[in-house]
Amino acid sequence: MRGAFLGVPRGELEAARAFGMPPWKVLMRVWLPRAIRLVLPTLAGEVILQLKATPLAMTVTVMDLAGVVRNRITQDTFIVYEPLMLLAVIYMIITFVTVWAFSRLEKSVPGKR
Repeated sequence: MRGAFLGVPRGELEAARAFGMPPWKVLMRVWLPRAIRLVLPTLAGEVILQLKATPLAMTVTVMDLAGVVRNRITQDTFIVYEPLMLLAVIYMIITFVTVWAFSRLEKSVPGKR
């Protein structure tokens, strides 16, 4: 967020101050909306990377879908590849839905350049 705040052009902030806006109004009406527009693509990428890193974090923290596939389904049915393929499809669906949601969010933000 710091980079997004620094990325807002000084001219926009100076123009808001020239109109006589108090500092909190400059923040809420000019600086914050512009910074959010600047940070959305980066934030979307970070969310996707975190989603993909979840199976790696599973080895340190609690078990998730990969643990269920590995421990329960594979041991009970002796089927190895089909549950892993299903797991890959589930992660792809979650990733596509997240990317779609962020693209809709980016399109809905007014004034994106």
